[in-house]
Amino acid sequence: MTRQRAYRLDGRIGWRIAGSTGVMAARDALRLAPLPGAARPLTAPSGDFGGHALPRKVATGPGGLVFMIDNAGTILRFDPCTERFEPLACWQAQPRVIGLAAPIALAVHPDGHLLVLDSEARTISLISLLDGNLRHRWGPFAVDGMALAASPIVANIDPLTGAPSPGAALPADVWEPVDLAVLADGRLVVSDFRSGVLQLFDRRGCWIASWSGETPDQPALDRPTALAASEDGLLYVVEEARQAVAVLDRCGTIIARTADASLLPDLVEGASLATDADGTLWISSRKPGPAMLFRCDCAGMALGGEEVRLVPEQCEMLAFASDGTAIMASGMDPCVRRSTSIARQEAGRVAFEPLDSHVTATVWDTLRLEIDLPMGCRVVVSAFASDAALGPTEVEALGPSFWTETEVAVSGPEVSLALRTKPGRYLWLRIALFCNGTDTPTIYGFSVGWPRRSSARYLPAAWQAEPTHADFLERFLAIFDELRLDILAPIETMPALFDPKATPAAEQGAMGEDFLDWLAGWIGLVLERNWPVERRRQLVREAPRLFRIKGTLKGLARHIEIYTGIAPKIVEHFRLRRFLTLDEATLDGQEKLWGPDIVRRLQLDGYAEIGRFALVDGGDPLTDPVAAFAHRATVYVPVTDEFGDADRAALEEVIAAAKPAHVVVDIRLMRPRFVIGCDLLLGVNTVIGTDTRLAQTDVSQLGEDIRLAGPPSAFTLSPGLRLGPDTTLP
Repeated sequence: MTRQRAYRLDGRIGWRIAGSTGVMAARDALRLAPLPGAARPLTAPSGDFGGHALPRKVATGPGGLVFMIDNAGTILRFDPCTERFEPLACWQAQPRVIGLAAPIALAVHPDGHLLVLDSEARTISLISLLDGNLRHRWGPFAVDGMALAASPIVANIDPLTGAPSPGAALPADVWEPVDLAVLADGRLVVSDFRSGVLQLFDRRGCWIASWSGETPDQPALDRPTALAASEDGLLYVVEEARQAVAVLDRCGTIIARTADASLLPDLVEGASLATDADGTLWISSRKPGPAMLFRCDCAGMALGGEEVRLVPEQCEMLAFASDGTAIMASGMDPCVRRSTSIARQEAGRVAFEPLDSHVTATVWDTLRLEIDLPMGCRVVVSAFASDAALGPTEVEALGPSFWTETEVAVSGPEVSLALRTKPGRYLWLRIALFCNGTDTPTIYGFSVGWPRRSSARYLPAAWQAEPTHADFLERFLAIFDELRLDILAPIETMPALFDPKATPAAEQGAMGEDFLDWLAGWIGLVLERNWPVERRRQLVREAPRLFRIKGTLKGLARHIEIYTGIAPKIVEHFRLRRFLTLDEATLDGQEKLWGPDIVRRLQLDGYAEIGRFALVDGGDPLTDPVAAFAHRATVYVPVTDEFGDADRAALEEVIAAAKPAHVVVDIRLMRPRFVIGCDLLLGVNTVIGTDTRLAQTDVSQLGEDIRLAGPPSAFTLSPGLRLGPDTTLP
């Protein structure tokens, strides 16, 4: 029995909505719309896009990291062990220090740095997440049309003491950064409120361009403020003047504008973090079991552990005020709960466009919903099928008797409902949502399967003679057919387990089902979970060919190329050794200066006579300056700035597994260092041209050491000049 064909409808593929009342169709789900005036405005000062993104003072990073700026201007970091916010190193607002006077926005860069935007100093600070040290600082910048230039801060000098005063003077044309966001490719975007454009920087902080977003169909940005970047590379910008949100593509051009918050996708990174309109921060990612904190004394000995949970273990969420202090409930009810601040419609209905099976008298079978149904909420699905292609007006005029209604009773990732419509080529669906006044049902997507093919077709025709009984029998047997399909699913997918391209594999650094490791174990490969999945698959796919060249120069280069994606340069040291020349004799790889053969010739009883020959200690007799370069190699691997310590450790493991055991390999990472205008240091990391030597008389040769310029230009006088009266030759 094969699986059915199915239509899939969701926010990514498309909802195909024909009409709706009281329901908002966002990119992630269908929900009841908020009541007018209850929704949070898009242009709120927090910069959270009406609850669709994190406030500009909150940022999340990998591994559940959460950073925030409290009301005093201190940068706090959430410690999941102690379940509280702690200051990040010594980073707090210091009005007397230019550089971190008034931090207003945070962002986490994928390379492991925290970006802090200072509104008073007009700078962006790059702080390491490992040690909390300042790595770099950009700004302030002067705006010159559509270009930026570094603008130094001018300190005010006290005329009495000669010392700098606490304040500093900023140029009149300095920029006014309001918010910042990191794009999917690592580039940094800063909204400049004064010039009304977006400033684009690369990973090193070098200015690239200014984005106005103007197109023939869309006007330029008007007073941009808050920014938010999505995983698909789009950039969302709040325009204060228009009270709307502009959507920009990867090239910085506006592709859409909207003033409806319901049309925006959920831009919050991680479902375990949420914010309220009053600035309350909610964190729901709690580790199971009691959390213990262990400390060490001055001698390094471990002290006893202490439990550090702020609220009881059965509580699902933690709440923190805008200054990072924990919100505690009463002793009778210690578990804090989030109160919904948005009032929604009590009911809503959405109608979808007809689904076409292209087969007359199709029996539509099952509707599978991905739904979240809070307590007290209801969802009712209505369906109608017909072979005639009815118009919207005709469908709307159909009475209740034409529709079959089914109520959803449970929630889950896949809730199956039987469609009890009459056979027909076209299927119309309506979904009605009802809430309890505060919560709303959420539909993330659904699929419609057809045709109905149950085990009843294998029974005698007498079992299906009466239509009503036949319909019940098919639906009854379909329950067991569905169970049988789930049992047979592993057998159907078994061929994919032995294909390196299709076998299940966990993501990089994640735990879970990973059949790729087991498949690699068949051929003696050991894969690391911190390697990218695609590289691990390619390594297993090419393993038979790699085994034939393992231990060779070609095999080592191919292993490295699979992991890095770039062919490395491998230099064997024995090919670099220089010949030793004494007069007319040349010492190459066939000659030796030390060794057993040489030592035997200098034995006292064999070749030397006392008084005529003296033995002098020359060090280790087994040390051979020619053989010292053997069994050594240097691997030069071109990498980008994203190549970190974890990637280097993985590269070392790849090289150790592919190289011969007796060969010592030195790894040199070649990073892009020649960047004009940002990281160019002539004489330090950049050499222009070839080797230049001074010209010496009777020694240098024309064409090798000496290079002449081109032929001199012909002597000409400009029109109107005369030699003598107007021009004098020296």
